[in-house]
Amino acid sequence: MDVLSEVLRVVRLQGALFYSGEFSSPWSVYAAGSHALARYFETESEHVIVYHLLTEGRASVRLDSGDCLSLQAGDIVMIPHGDRHVVENGPATCTINDEEHLVDVLSQG
Repeated sequence: MDVLSEVLRVVRLQGALFYSGEFSSPWSVYAAGSHALARYFETESEHVIVYHLLTEGRASVRLDSGDCLSLQAGDIVMIPHGDRHVVENGPATCTINDEEHLVDVLSQG
């Protein structure tokens, strides 16, 4: 059994939150950490597994630790501990902090 299947076998999922975005290069988003996201679930969630699916183009994910991973269309990257991170494409830009916009994004259904 592969590692992902084993993890999913023992994880008890209590909810899900999906939102998508379309960006034109250059762009940069500072993604909310799991503690910021957990409060939007009706359950008493303490931990959220964050992932990104890149459907078109290229991007990279950079953790606060400095670790960086390049992505291309079709790649999925999981941030299992829900650490804050930057998802970006192109030269450094004015990074948008999505935690500041979550209420607006989620209110759109």
